[in-house]
Amino acid sequence: NFYRGRLRSNPSIFFMLESVHEEHLLALDVTAWLFLAQITGDLPLPIDCEIDQFNRETLIAAMDSPLLRRQVDPAYREKWEDTIRVDHWAEDRSDCRTRDMIWNLWDIQYRILARDALDSGYPLGIGSFDALNERGQALVSFNMITDYARYELDEGSSKNWDTFRDCDPSCCYSIFTGQRASPLKRQWLELDGSELEEIVDGEAGDGDGGTGITPEIFMADMAGPGSLSLQVGIKV
Repeated sequence: NFYRGRLRSNPSIFFMLESVHEEHLLALDVTAWLFLAQITGDLPLPIDCEIDQFNRETLIAAMDSPLLRRQVDPAYREKWEDTIRVDHWAEDRSDCRTRDMIWNLWDIQYRILARDALDSGYPLGIGSFDALNERGQALVSFNMITDYARYELDEGSSKNWDTFRDCDPSCCYSIFTGQRASPLKRQWLELDGSELEEIVDGEAGDGDGGTGITPEIFMADMAGPGSLSLQVGIKV
């Protein structure tokens, strides 16, 4: 009963939902522009059959992501829960097949966001519904890096009092300026102070970011042990 957040039965009502999990600010900003385009008439409400076709095409594309399909397809979710056990590779985030599924999940969500950005006239281009551009792929890469920071922790990390916040963020960079993120000056639990120079190493954030990580580069780097270390395929 919706078309891009707009209630079909009462087109004056809009529901703002995040189209990309955990990409709160960008997704909400793009959605705000999308609503504005509809309200001002730049993106008019199509006829019913066109809305149905639009929603159907989006849903079919989402079916290519096993993780996204598990969320929206009850029959698929039931089969998944009956088949996938704790010892299955799909439950092992270090398995390259699982990493590929997670990349695919981020990719389809960002492609939907890219379409909304294009149709609303949003001033940041990250690609299209068919494919992400360099900036869009970089955003997917950054989410993979920050997501896996939690799963890279091991017994050694616990002994050293490392947390996911202690990962090296220098592989992430601004898609506008290219400046890389700066690592913490010391372990998260040992930080004391509120001034910038007391929290991060300022010099580490200097320099260009480079290009995004392609799926091939990311999977090749992650196939072996160890992995989201300092080098994951971003040219710096």
